[in-house]
This record gives sequence, structure tokens and C-alpha cells, in this order.
Amino acid sequence: MRKISIAAFALAIFLLSFSGVSAQGLFYLGFQAGFSAQKPSLEGIEFNTNTKFLYGLRAGARFLMVALEANYFQAVHNLELKDLLLLNWQGRQVDYNFVGLNLKYIFSLLMVHPYLTFGYGYYTADIHEIDKDKNGGFNFGIGVELMLGKKFSFLAEGKYHHVRLDIQKRDLGIGDFTLSGGLNIYF
Repeated sequence: MRKISIAAFALAIFLLSFSGVSAQGLFYLGFQAGFSAQKPSLEGIEFNTNTKFLYGLRAGARFLMVALEANYFQAVHNLELKDLLLLNWQGRQVDYNFVGLNLKYIFSLLMVHPYLTFGYGYYTADIHEIDKDKNGGFNFGIGVELMLGKKFSFLAEGKYHHVRLDIQKRDLGIGDFTLSGGLNIYF
């Protein structure tokens, strides 16, 4: 524990020494919009994939080739069952939210910045008039950011999200692929 505290303190001092470089754009805020393709899984029941619009916000801090980003998005899906065993679930609206942190590893190529991302956060699924649950889960993906000067950038990103939720005492897996684009403003 002591080694971790010393390492965290050293990292904080190192990052604070660069506080005068913020004019080069270390911190950013942005929005995202795109599509969420959700394929729930439940033992013994098959679902169709349901694709819907997603929207959200992001805020991050970038240092050299690494960025730490807080991310929020929301998508609203409909459950589409292949087998009508759970008739009360058929066609129900599912409010699907994510709030979490992502770590990005950036490969800078002049104005184009491809990156890998990995994150963890809390997912919430609310099946209207049935049940609601939230749980931690992972996501990973790839993206590319196109810098438009020092203050603005466009980005496109694809991610896979995975979480398991307890809905009506059933282990519902939420596999979700998101494809989004957005704009970041650097400070």
C-alpha cells in the first residue's frame, strides 16, 4: 500500500509540473452520438439484436500518449424475443445507461490520432414495468481522432460493452456494440 501511495504522489507531482502546458490542450470536453446495437442473452431464451440511437458526454485529460476519460451515454432499446416464452418482456422499452472511466492509448500521426480504449463503469438497464438493475462491467474498443487545430477535434469510435444484470432474478447478459462520433473541445 505504501508503494502505491508513493507512486501516486510521484505521478501527481509529475502531472502538476505540466499544469502550464494546458494551452496545448491537455483537458477536453465533448459530446458523442451514434448507434447502439444491443444483443441481450438469457439462458434458454433467444433475443433479436436491437439497434438504436445513443447520445452522451465525455471529459478527459490527455498526457503524451495516454488519456483518462470520463464517459456517459444513454440508449433506449426494445426487447425483441425470438421465442415468446417471456411474453411480458416482449417489446418492452429498456433504458440503457453507462457512466464510467476509459483509459486510451493514443498513436499520434500528425493530425490523426488512432487509439485503443479500455474501460470500466456502471451500466443500468431499466425494463419498463418489469425490473431494473445496475452493475459494473467492462468495455473495449478502437477509435480515431482528427485534430482541427489545437482546440477542436472530430472523433469516431467503436466499442464493445459487456455487463451481467439481475432482472427478475434472472442473469441477463447485455452485450452491446456502440459506434459513435463526436466533437471534443480542448482547454
